[in-house]
Amino acid sequence: MIKTPDTDSPTEEPLLYNSKIISNYLELIRRRYAYIDIADLLNYAGMESYQVADEGHWFSQGQVDLFHEYLTKATGVTSIAREAGQYSASPEGLGWMSRYVLGLAGPAKAFEAIGKLAGRLTRSSSFESVRISDNEIELTVRPREGVSEKPYQCENRIGYFEAIIAGFNGR
Repeated sequence: MIKTPDTDSPTEEPLLYNSKIISNYLELIRRRYAYIDIADLLNYAGMESYQVADEGHWFSQGQVDLFHEYLTKATGVTSIAREAGQYSASPEGLGWMSRYVLGLAGPAKAFEAIGKLAGRLTRSSSFESVRISDNEIELTVRPREGVSEKPYQCENRIGYFEAIIAGFNGR
């Protein structure tokens, strides 16, 4: 088990990812991968269930990497991060993000709001959207200085974006 600091300081691993991200993964696991021992998963990643339940708690890159590593091995699904993103932002997942985003006027407005919403989930990167035309939006995600994310984290975001678009297409 790894130990991480409760505070974010330059000499310790920064706390970059809000517990809501992990909570969304756990909801997916409960619904689709019930055979996974969640207590064992959290222990492997150096996380506690009370931390995941606390929406004000943040986890480090190392903890999130261990969480993903365990989950990928336990499910055998290499695209689990993308699936979790799709699930979290889908009507099926009924996450707060889905309810908020689908309440907006359309995809363009939803993606304009992404930057504000992302700040509640991650300190690792900045999000920007630019409307290119009536049916095109450019999304840019930039890692913050000193942050080195993994490809699975990009896949997770892609899953969120796909679910947002699917939600509007289903209306």
